[in-house]
Amino acid sequence: MTASDAGEYPGTPRRKHRHDLGHEDHGPKLAAGTTRAIQTLLGLWIALTLLFVVYALVDGARPRDPASPTPAGAAAPAAK
Repeated sequence: MTASDAGEYPGTPRRKHRHDLGHEDHGPKLAAGTTRAIQTLLGLWIALTLLFVVYALVDGARPRDPASPTPAGAAAPAAK
């Protein structure tokens, strides 16, 4: 016999479980809020990572100007 069946006897109505009464499964409400915050942060992290990957792919596929061999942030050689 399981622990939930230990107090139930034949002919008596079954007890409702926490799920049937609309209560949360485990932990206080603060833990539920923390879990939701962690899920939100992870979702935001994943979304921003995907956006960065798409940006890097688009930037890498963009044609470069052949007249300027130096990168955009580098100093150009001085003319003599």
